[in-house]
Amino acid sequence: MSAEEQIDEWVRSKMTSENAGAHAYDHVKRVYHLAIRIGAEIGADLRVLKAAALMHDVGRAEEKTTGVSHSILSGEMSEEILKAVGYNSREIEMVKGAIRTHRFSENLKPKSLEGEILSDADMLDAIGAIGIYRAIAQASVTDVGIEGFLKHADEKLLKLHNMMYTEAATIIAHERHKTLSYFLSELRKELEMKGSG
Repeated sequence: MSAEEQIDEWVRSKMTSENAGAHAYDHVKRVYHLAIRIGAEIGADLRVLKAAALMHDVGRAEEKTTGVSHSILSGEMSEEILKAVGYNSREIEMVKGAIRTHRFSENLKPKSLEGEILSDADMLDAIGAIGIYRAIAQASVTDVGIEGFLKHADEKLLKLHNMMYTEAATIIAHERHKTLSYFLSELRKELEMKGSG
């Protein structure tokens, strides 16, 4: 089994309880594929990027119980498995750095190309058709309803297309933003019709 396969298996085992809402294992795999697509195009260290993308949300369950950001916890949790599968200390620090700065809400600027790509891929999964699905799933899990979904879209999702670090991600983001904007516009129209009846 390759190092990447071992990391993937480890992540899946850690995220089995994270099967609701917007940050389940399927999100991790989409971020992974987006990151690799972008990274391959612009010359990133794919060994570092693959590991960071697979492990970027692995600390989410612990975040709920400890109150410590999952971007810190995920990096800390990654060290042991990375050593076990043959990553050297420089690579481990690069993986941890990319994971630490991927989170939109913490306003931390990535310090590496791999960090920029991981941040971009994570944000890309929050917009477009998949982003809409994830936001609605999260609104359902947290019981905030349509109003909560719209508030989240206005405060965060509609801004993401202008926050990409890489040109490759920016192109994807603008296309996904169109889908998101159209959906929100249609949803608001239907809500207004309901209110006027």
